[in-house]
Amino acid sequence: MMKNLIVKLLEGNNLAIYMSALIGFFVLAYIIYNSVSYFVLRERYHGIRFTTKNIAYITMFTAVSVSVTIVISLTAPITVFPPIRIAFEGVMVKITGFIFGPIVGVIVGLITEVLVMLFVPSFIHPAFIISVICFGFIAGIGSSFLRVGHGNNWILMSIINVFLISFTIFIYFVIEYSSHETFLILNVTMNKNVFKWVFLSSVLSCTFIIWGIFIVMMATGKRKSLNVALPILLFATATEYLVTSVISAWGDSEFLGLSNSADDAYIVMLMSRLVQAPLKVVFNTLVLYYTYKAVSPLIKRDR
Repeated sequence: MMKNLIVKLLEGNNLAIYMSALIGFFVLAYIIYNSVSYFVLRERYHGIRFTTKNIAYITMFTAVSVSVTIVISLTAPITVFPPIRIAFEGVMVKITGFIFGPIVGVIVGLITEVLVMLFVPSFIHPAFIISVICFGFIAGIGSSFLRVGHGNNWILMSIINVFLISFTIFIYFVIEYSSHETFLILNVTMNKNVFKWVFLSSVLSCTFIIWGIFIVMMATGKRKSLNVALPILLFATATEYLVTSVISAWGDSEFLGLSNSADDAYIVMLMSRLVQAPLKVVFNTLVLYYTYKAVSPLIKRDR
């Protein structure tokens, strides 16, 4: 039964749908766990306090996220297209989730996407809505590692490497046991081993970049900066591979109309996303790191 499930994962958009369902399960489990621990077990709350000031900051971040996306869409019309738009929109959602936690990240992501769709009419697809919500949730989970890895950077590096290894093994087996021996991409037949090497090259490049950042910062004595940089690297990597690559590729194929052709549309978009992933991890990390350093001193947080 497990083998049959793996075989079906590369059929159509199944991989994106199953990944959306998996992250949705974790969102629901997180909400239930926190509700039970706070209201039933009466455990002490850790994280952002919903003071008037902090609620104002949450509202401000939502407004900034929406307004920046709208302004960029008006000045650069190409950003109206969802695959490009969510890249800009996601940055503010990620930083909001990282500062205020997973629940706020999910709420801000949903509100931002709905408001942007109202003011910037464009192609609507569940994959893009799910992606923005997942950005906020995963970034919020990343904020938990600010406490876990504080002063113990090796723990966070271990977690990042475990994630990359686990994701690599999972996708490798999905490709290996796929019923496809070849993929039809833009009327060109491609052996699945090519797809396998594109994926492995992407993950290996990302791993080398992360280790390079870690070694350089350790060598230059910026160990305190690593306490912030590593959690951001962790969730930037997770969102790029789990969400932007796997889930957004579903929306990309539908948006470009490739799903109506005989090509393996989802695989085309997944491969293009994987090629971009390492550079986007670096870009997101830089933007989110400096934004967090500028904004975080203003936020009151229970420890």
